[in-house]
Amino acid sequence: MRPLTLALALALLAALPARAAPEPRPGAAAGGAEWLGPPPPASPRRVVSLAPSLTDVVVALGEAARLAGVTRYDDAPEVKGLPRVGGFLDPSPEAVLALRPDLVLWLADGGAFPAVRRIAALGVPVLALPVVDVPDVLACARLVGAALGNAAAGERLARSLEEAIERTSRRAAALPRVRVLMVVGREPLVVAGPGSYPDALLRIAGGANVAEGNRPWPIYPLEKAVAANPDLVLDAAANEPAEGMARLAAIPAVRAGRVARLPNDDALRPGPRLVRALDDLLRALHPEATTP
Repeated sequence: MRPLTLALALALLAALPARAAPEPRPGAAAGGAEWLGPPPPASPRRVVSLAPSLTDVVVALGEAARLAGVTRYDDAPEVKGLPRVGGFLDPSPEAVLALRPDLVLWLADGGAFPAVRRIAALGVPVLALPVVDVPDVLACARLVGAALGNAAAGERLARSLEEAIERTSRRAAALPRVRVLMVVGREPLVVAGPGSYPDALLRIAGGANVAEGNRPWPIYPLEKAVAANPDLVLDAAANEPAEGMARLAAIPAVRAGRVARLPNDDALRPGPRLVRALDDLLRALHPEATTP
C-alpha cells in the first residue's frame, strides 16, 4: 500500500462494527460467501477485483489474464498496467461498469456495500467473500477457483496454503511463545487486535498478541501499549519510515531496541501471501529459527 494510506484505511475500518458484512441476500455460496446481482457465467472472462488480496488469489490461481481492473492499492507485477477502479473502501461503480466485467470479486468487510450493491443492481454478478481469518483464506482460494471455472486450481492453492500453515505451526511449537504488539500505523497508533488476520498469523508463528479489546484494528492508547510491556514490537507499517518508531519510545521494548520491522504488508493481506508472511513472522519472533 502507499505511504500513510494503510494506517488511514485501518483507522476508518476501526470505526465500523467488528464485522461489517453485507445485508443478507439470496444467493448464498459455500464458505459464507454470497452471490449478489444476476447469476454468474460458468467461466468469466473479464474479472474486476475490489481488494488486493483477492487479486493475489486470482494471480496465484494462474488466472491473471482474466483480470480487467483492480484497486488503486494493487501492487502485483501481473496487474501493473490494468485500470484502477478506486479503493477497497471507495470503489467507483462507474469505473467498474466501464470495464464491462462479467464478474466482480469483493472482500465483504468494510464500508463499500452501497457501491457494490449498485454494481450488482446494474447487472454485474458480484461474489462477496468474507475473508477475515485464516480459514476464510483457504475457503476463498477454493471459492474463487470455482467461480472462475477452475476448481482444481483453487483446491491446489488451498492445499499449498494449508501445508504452509502446518509447517510453520510445527516449527513454532518447539519454540518459546513471544508476547507481541504489532503496530500497523503510528499516527494514530493502530495495532493488530484480537480477531484480526495478523492476530491469527501471530499465533501460528509462535506469538501471543498483547493487544486487548474486542476490535480487530483498534486505535490504541500509548499508555495501554506501555502497560502491556510486550517482549517484542513488530513494526508492520512497512511504508512508514522506520525511524518513526521513535515516537513509541515509551514502550519498554522499543526503548530497549526489541523491535522487528516486517519488510512488507503481507501479514495484513489475507490471501496467498500468507506463506511469505508466516516465514517473515517466524523469523521476526524467533531469529534463531531458520527457514526450511
